[in-house]
Amino acid sequence: MNRGRQNGCCEYPKKYEPEKMECNSHHRPGKETVTILNCGTVAGSAPLSCNNGIAVNGFGHGTQPLVQASVVLDTTNLINPTVKLDFSSLISFKTSDENYFLHLAFRLIKICGSCPIPLGTWTFEKSYSEYGGMQNSESSSLAQSSESAQETDPFCFSWCECDDCPSCCRYIVEIIDQHCYNIEYAVVSNISLTAMAVGTKKHY
Repeated sequence: MNRGRQNGCCEYPKKYEPEKMECNSHHRPGKETVTILNCGTVAGSAPLSCNNGIAVNGFGHGTQPLVQASVVLDTTNLINPTVKLDFSSLISFKTSDENYFLHLAFRLIKICGSCPIPLGTWTFEKSYSEYGGMQNSESSSLAQSSESAQETDPFCFSWCECDDCPSCCRYIVEIIDQHCYNIEYAVVSNISLTAMAVGTKKHY
């Protein structure tokens, strides 16, 4: 089995092609179809703090987005590749009161030249009110006390597109907005970002 390596990405023969990755029938019969897989670099960030219910690190507060992870994927040698990214993490936070609220907005962008291109936004949100109960976007593991709680929730998302203009691009996941109330701190950990492309290999 031939296995090549180019620009830090691994190419695999057709038998390793993932299912349900093909948007159109652009993989022509008789052409070699390859899969490129690359693992990202985790940046992470310091614990996010909440000061008396005032949001920090969010829009309107004069701060830059917080980069969590990035990955480079070179599809230059593929024809009409299908690109898929998977992001996963754990979000842990500690509350300072029985009533609390936490909102984190994650954005995926790609940079193929000099200008970043937004690809999508995904939101993690968790709150509790003694009147309305708990509302959350994911299941959680909660250690509850009378005044505070330590909680951990999984957070993940996937993104997919058919790329008509193959190139070498960097994909970045960043936190662009944070709002919180009665949260001592929040930490994003166990971060993973992988990028995959499936396409027909160019023959020169």
